[in-house]
Order: sequence, then C-alpha cells, then structure tokens
Amino acid sequence: MISTQIYAEHENLALTPTIRSDADTEISVVTDASTDPDNDVYFFQVETGDLDRLETLLEADHTVASFSLVFEQQETGTYRIEYSEETELLSPPLADVGGLTMGASSHLNGWVLDLQFKDHDGLYALNEYAEGRGIHLDIMELNHVDGYERDTDFGLTEPQREALLAAFDRGYFDEPRESSLEDLAAVMDISPTAVSGRLRRGSKRLIEALLLDEEH
Repeated sequence: MISTQIYAEHENLALTPTIRSDADTEISVVTDASTDPDNDVYFFQVETGDLDRLETLLEADHTVASFSLVFEQQETGTYRIEYSEETELLSPPLADVGGLTMGASSHLNGWVLDLQFKDHDGLYALNEYAEGRGIHLDIMELNHVDGYERDTDFGLTEPQREALLAAFDRGYFDEPRESSLEDLAAVMDISPTAVSGRLRRGSKRLIEALLLDEEH
C-alpha cells in the first residue's frame, strides 16, 4: 500500500477562493461525516476567530452553492456545504482508482490531502487526471505501508503542525524564548493572532491524543 501526502492547487477546487482570502482560517474535511448522494454536499470543520467574516467569504465563493452552520463551539464551526457546478473535485477520480482520503486540510492556496493507494498505479492515474484538468499537484510525502499505518499526525492539521515545528525550531518554547509570536508570524506570513491560535489548538490536540488516555 502507498501512503502519500499531496498538495493540490487550482482556482476551482472546493473553497479555494475562501482559503486564499483568509490565511488565518483553518479548514478541514470532516472525513467521518456522511455526504448527500444526490448533491455535492460535504461537511467541513473551520477554525477561525471570525465566523461572520468567514460566512461573508463563503457567500462570495464561486465554488459554494449553499452552506449552513451545523455546530459552533468557541473558535470552531462545522459547516454543511454544497458545491457549485464549477467546483473541481479530486474525490471522484480518486474513488475510480481505488484511493482513499484519510484527511484533508487547507494550506497556502489550496489543500493538503492525506491519501492511500493500493499501488503506484493509482497515484499515477490521479496525477494524470489532475494534469488534464490543470490541477497542480505536489507530492510532499510518499511511504510504503505494510499492514496498517500508525497515526503519527495525532489529529493535527497541516497549519498546526507547521506552526508547532516552526515554534520549536526557532526556540519559541525555550526558556528564555528565542523568538516571539511576531517573529513566527513573519516567517509563516500570517498574523500573530493566527500563529497563537494554531499553537494553542495544536497543543490541545497533542494533549488529547497523547495524554488524556493515560490520565483517564
């Protein structure tokens, strides 16, 4: 089995206009939620400090036909979103070649997808489809998996992982600190508030994944 992490970018990929308009917002697909078989309806978890601004962006997003807020908690909202006919999707060709989506989160101007294939042929076929549709794909990681793959992401989104690693590499967690939120923001090209949010949410997910089971 092949496990790969791919960066995908195209102006008509789902929610791309919203992603490009708000670098401080993190969007991830709720992979265990059911979809509407008669419509292109999916569920997304959105972590943002301003849901009103997000909904303004969704209203202007040409890949979104309709949306509704299903659940809200603090800085996180879960949305039911129906795609427009203009939306480019990688899920149908992925299913055609027997691939599986293990996770998807917004990153830069597109999406980071965690995928699994039976063999390299499926990956080649997906890449060929993307080239034909003008979708830019970059392979970020590629691994051969024997048996099953141990979850080493601990539920982190790619932006949270990036923020935690940047903070660690630049001594943000050292005593005394060797860098500030402003320093990290300049490196990552986002606001200090966004950096703080990603570090806080990422740390929370690591604690939930690594410590809660031991303590409870």
